[in-house]
Amino acid sequence: MSHRDDIGATAPHEQPYSDRQLAWLRASCRDQRVLDLGCGDGRVAAEVSSDATRYVALDRDPEALARCGEVGDRVELVEADLQRPPLEGSQFDRVLCLGNTFCLLADVDAAVAAMQNWRTLLHEDGLLVLDDIPQSLWPEVAEGHWVNGVSDEAGMQLVWASDDAVMVIRTGSDIDPDASTFRDTERPMRVWTSGALRLAARIAGFDPPEHHADGGVLVLRPARPARPT
Repeated sequence: MSHRDDIGATAPHEQPYSDRQLAWLRASCRDQRVLDLGCGDGRVAAEVSSDATRYVALDRDPEALARCGEVGDRVELVEADLQRPPLEGSQFDRVLCLGNTFCLLADVDAAVAAMQNWRTLLHEDGLLVLDDIPQSLWPEVAEGHWVNGVSDEAGMQLVWASDDAVMVIRTGSDIDPDASTFRDTERPMRVWTSGALRLAARIAGFDPPEHHADGGVLVLRPARPARPT
């Protein structure tokens, strides 16, 4: 298992990575209408909202949302499920789903449906911005750092699905070496691969993801209708 806290809620990345990503976001979101899905405590909002023309922060956790509201008086707060933002009629230039929030959409069909909903909120020249999950997380899986079982050193247990890139993480009293399948109360996470993301993007009406290494992000553009020949 890895000791990185890539999938943490308040500190999803190591500091140099986070600093690089936030710098990219400040430049990309300047003078733009921004929707921050799964905003959490406001890691991104604190750095980006002051330069945006509109900044809407959405989260289903009211306590996290309240803390996000403290980062700036220009942040509009919406308590809702990120899969179905109740913002019909709004148009955004940037829709952000960062901090590995997209991993929580473990069901592929649900992820595609969510992306289709986000697509309706994007201006035709807008961008959907995701964490670069295939580059930041998948290599550690492939190198054998995130394996099934209990790590006393890391203080956690990983349980992987037997047939998919989906897992749950257990810590503290939830650790049980004899429980090797998902519990009904656990929320699985998907470690998205590039192929899975490309397919989900196409079905949801986006062009293939563009990798921006300088920001540690993937950018998806709404697909243009094909011109008649």
